[in-house]
Amino acid sequence: MRIENMLNVRQVLVVPLVLAVGFGWSVVSLASEAMLRSFFADVDTLQADFTQRVTDESGMTLEFSSGVFSLSRPGRFRWDYKSDDPDLEQGMQIVSDGVAITFYEPDLATATIRSFDQAVQQVPTMALVQAGDRLDKLFTIVDYGLTDGLSWVALKPKDENAGYQELMIGFNAGKLNTIVLTDALGNETRLVLSKLQANRTLPTGTFKLDLSSDVDVVQ
Repeated sequence: MRIENMLNVRQVLVVPLVLAVGFGWSVVSLASEAMLRSFFADVDTLQADFTQRVTDESGMTLEFSSGVFSLSRPGRFRWDYKSDDPDLEQGMQIVSDGVAITFYEPDLATATIRSFDQAVQQVPTMALVQAGDRLDKLFTIVDYGLTDGLSWVALKPKDENAGYQELMIGFNAGKLNTIVLTDALGNETRLVLSKLQANRTLPTGTFKLDLSSDVDVVQ
């Protein structure tokens, strides 16, 4: 899956994205929307393992991947995908320093760089690494309550040209568990996080990507 598709599929978060995680809070009684807002108020940094599954409308798996996600709000995040190629040590990397976002594909020796402000309009999970005061500007928030053991809240884009239907965020006992993106075609990208660590100091250089001279860079 190439760069033009990754903006709506491989982030996450989005990245991002797209997370009331690991505060050690007792927030089981809070509504799902309150959990979401608590995340934006209380979490500055986050690191977690993730699995990502992309399915079509019929439920058929189109892609499965895993890796490590890091964020530091506002605006900085990193997705390190594991490689499924035995000849490559590293899979795709998506890194934002808050100014620019680099999409690096080691198998193609290609990196695409976009400005943060340009890409954030197209990548829904990036809302999760921004300041919480932008939530109501960008989304209509719908609290779906408890379903299938998770407390769900939906972020529905106010921009009619956003290219996706909604971003669902599921909490388990107050901690973020699942992020689900449904695109305009009905395809679903489901991210499940584990081993979450919140508000820890991340290593210097986490949100920088050093590219070798043989990488073809497109801006």
